[in-house]
Amino acid sequence: MRRAWLLPLAAALLSACGDLAAPPAPTAGDLLGAPTSLQVTGRSLKAEATPTLDGTTLNVRVRVQPSRAPLPPLTLTGVYVVTEDGVWSAVTTRGESQDCGANSCLQGTGRGAARGLRPGEGVQVVVSLKDAQGRTMWLRDPQANIQQN
Repeated sequence: MRRAWLLPLAAALLSACGDLAAPPAPTAGDLLGAPTSLQVTGRSLKAEATPTLDGTTLNVRVRVQPSRAPLPPLTLTGVYVVTEDGVWSAVTTRGESQDCGANSCLQGTGRGAARGLRPGEGVQVVVSLKDAQGRTMWLRDPQANIQQN
């Protein structure tokens, strides 16, 4: 009975730590260090992003394309935009493999509140990808400009 107080104390300490499974949010430095080309299963991957401002919402369309078919099995898990003011991350992200001309590609979107972003602003867009083994990789579009919708 004397140790019965340990269980509530341990539970309180663990809940204070937050979600231990969630990775920390990436910093601007982490994202700007992401490569613009990534080698996965013998294929070179490149990202192309189109950020579009629609009122108070930023939509970022991304395309990840391999140098040659087939596209490695990847899942789009996040979209980040690095601006002069900091890091924007999509509230919602979705992606799917599609036919993109000669090769298949991974296309997706990230969407969220614009928070001070302006049309014409040059930004760096970074996508996070997860492979079949559960490893997370980042891939950066070399340069993108926010367009007005």
